[in-house]
Amino acid sequence: GAPSSKAAAEVKWQPSAASELHDSCNLFVLSLLGFGSVYALLTNHQASHRLLTTVGFMYVLLDSAWLLAVPTVVKSPGVVIAHHAATLLVLLDPLLSPSHSVYTSACLLVEINTLLLLLRRKMSYSVLVEVPFIISWVLLRNVWYPLLMFFFILCSAPGTLGPLFPRAMVEARRRIEGPEAVPMRFVSMVSWTAVCVLQLKWTGQLFAQHPWFGGRNKARDRERRTEGARGKAKAF
Repeated sequence: GAPSSKAAAEVKWQPSAASELHDSCNLFVLSLLGFGSVYALLTNHQASHRLLTTVGFMYVLLDSAWLLAVPTVVKSPGVVIAHHAATLLVLLDPLLSPSHSVYTSACLLVEINTLLLLLRRKMSYSVLVEVPFIISWVLLRNVWYPLLMFFFILCSAPGTLGPLFPRAMVEARRRIEGPEAVPMRFVSMVSWTAVCVLQLKWTGQLFAQHPWFGGRNKARDRERRTEGARGKAKAF
């Protein structure tokens, strides 16, 4: 007969040919977006910023459709789709205000870490990938992203919030956008804040499960406790 809901919940997600294809496509696109953002920021090439905005929006839109059609290609489709929805709302601002497209490149730097995330699976978590993966995770997702969040809050209402922010940050916004720049759309700023909250959630999961930080030992301890409890139950 069909497995019980409890048994089904205990079945772990496993990679498949479909998930491998999804990862390979992501590797290709994320390589273009990640390294393209580095080029655009180093050269401050406005056409590149705008191109990355359009390509990034289309990529997230198409990947969302793929996940809705075949959710088993990722481990947590609901969370990833929610992240994609927030990302689309973030990208809505530079799409409608091209002068903000430089912020797309700033956000897309994180795709270098996502690229390493996909590579570590394909390379069996080799230390050659794992070390730069962990370092770039912390720097990009836990340091750079929150800095961008505070900067985007300023950009959403520069006239009102400017006096509350460090002068260096206010001057940086003026150099990038000019004194008469269009404020960032509120929905995009709030969506970016939601993306940052997701990074905190994923960071907690990563370090709680990672063997370098005791994750594997914690899992073994839980298994021993479960086996001990089952043994006691059988004794009665």
